Amino acid sequence: MKSSYILISFVILFTNFTFAQEKSIDEFNSIITLSTFSPIVNYAPRWNLGYIRKIDKRYWLGFELGYGNKNISVNFAEKGGYIKNDYKIFEIKPEIYYDLKPKSKLKHLLSLEFQYVKHTDKFNNSWYYDLDSKTYFKFDSAEYQRIKYGIGINYNLIYNITKNLALLQKAGIGFRKRDVLYSNVINRIEDENFEEPDSSVIPVSNGFLRDNGINNSFNFNLDLKIIYKF
Repeated sequence: MKSSYILISFVILFTNFTFAQEKSIDEFNSIITLSTFSPIVNYAPRWNLGYIRKIDKRYWLGFELGYGNKNISVNFAEKGGYIKNDYKIFEIKPEIYYDLKPKSKLKHLLSLEFQYVKHTDKFNNSWYYDLDSKTYFKFDSAEYQRIKYGIGINYNLIYNITKNLALLQKAGIGFRKRDVLYSNVINRIEDENFEEPDSSVIPVSNGFLRDNGINNSFNFNLDLKIIYKF
């Protein structure tokens, strides 16, 4: 009887230990993220790395940093004339996540994101449109700066590939304030008959480069991140 009691106790302890191990395999507290859209599908390319930390079963906190310059650009932006030799961009994005289905293996997350971007470059033999005077100007050389503040709501899905590796799909909408400044302009000439050149078959807005001044508008967000959970 005593040996049976010991055997039953051992089985219970082993079962609890096995359950705890299986539970720990599925759980994670930290995530490292790498954006695939920021360096590839972007007219102002940068490499974005992020870290997300679970606070509890529902709430997560995330922070992302992005940096780019001409030397580490890997997409079409340079050939398209969107970035030049002095191109630099820096981005900060804190984010608060809410887990809509904490017990689901397919994670559904609603998030509130804040964004700050500083983008600088230097353009030669180009042009810009002044939003205040509604005038086109051509110039020989000018320094360019764009400051952007944004806030948005995102819907996120996490697709598990392995125990630690997964994909995070993000789609969202928000509001942004963009302030573009052309300074140290050399040989600026007003052009009343200026017509914007067609850059491609599919029209692409280049206001973030050409519209000198402050512009407020909606902001759309799409991304696919490679993530590592631990």
